[in-house]
Amino acid sequence: MVAQTPVQLLNSISQKFQIVQDYQADVFMQFDIPFIRIEQLKGKVYFKQPDKFQVKTQGIAFLPKQDPYYALAVLRDTTQYIAVESGKQLYGKTLSRIIQVIPHDQTDLVLAKFWIDPENKLILRSQLTTQSNGTIQIDYEYGRMKTYCLPDIMLFTVEVAKFKVPKAIAVDLNSKKKDSKLNSNSKEIGKIKLTFTNYVINQKLPDTIFKK
Repeated sequence: MVAQTPVQLLNSISQKFQIVQDYQADVFMQFDIPFIRIEQLKGKVYFKQPDKFQVKTQGIAFLPKQDPYYALAVLRDTTQYIAVESGKQLYGKTLSRIIQVIPHDQTDLVLAKFWIDPENKLILRSQLTTQSNGTIQIDYEYGRMKTYCLPDIMLFTVEVAKFKVPKAIAVDLNSKKKDSKLNSNSKEIGKIKLTFTNYVINQKLPDTIFKK
């Protein structure tokens, strides 16, 4: 069997995800951010193609500016990027193909790197270099919704010094910077874990849900 080219493989993943026109799910958020104490949160997440995403919680969520499916949105139009395979690597027990994506146009995304399970056509890890939030790494764990590329767990690893945080948290973070080694050149990293349950897909969610 002839292996798919990098673009064909990325496109096959994008096609799987586009079966999901919309979804809602419960989400449990856990934060491990240096110098900041953030309580765990429960909430609801809503998504609608192509790029509507909304998180509803009772507290302040510390999340990337981009929605969790930003990487998949980037892959939707294969004419908008160059894809280059840079090798293979074991990810857990899966021999993943590593594909780098360079957008043609100047966007927030500078470079994307994906570790892909070629057999199941799933992104196992993505590493996004962005202008707005520095480098964001996302590790994915899948369960019964892997048919749709919907993960059970997403683990974000972020550069805290380059991360745009909610105003209420930013005040506290900036005060910590004065007394610590956390500055614009800091390599301090934070981790954000999202655990999704009770997915409901393709229910024709109204656009009003996404109004802020």
